[in-house]
Amino acid sequence: MIIHETENKRAAFRFNPTPPDNLTIRFMGEPMDLIDISAGGVSFKNQGFAKGDRDRITLALRDPDLRPNQILSIVIKVLSIDAQDICHCIVEDPTEEQTEAIHRFLLVKQKKEIKQNRAK
Repeated sequence: MIIHETENKRAAFRFNPTPPDNLTIRFMGEPMDLIDISAGGVSFKNQGFAKGDRDRITLALRDPDLRPNQILSIVIKVLSIDAQDICHCIVEDPTEEQTEAIHRFLLVKQKKEIKQNRAK
């Protein structure tokens, strides 16, 4: 299970998808654009959800430098909803392969971000 180990949930690398890299999921029947994804989970704008809500989602992790691209079927659970009405979720009981796929995706994105920042 991927969980937040510290009080500072922002300590881990978070990928903030923007066009054309949007990540969209369907949570409890509602299409949601992810605000960010980390090794600990995902966040998205609240659409009437409550703390503790959970659902199985399909998460497509695609990048030209990621081979193979990954389509994951995972369960996420709303841990908290902040003052800006953002749902912060964890991945519940991922398999080792799912955990590794998320880590590989984030590593690719983090390397690209570092490379872009160096070029500035």
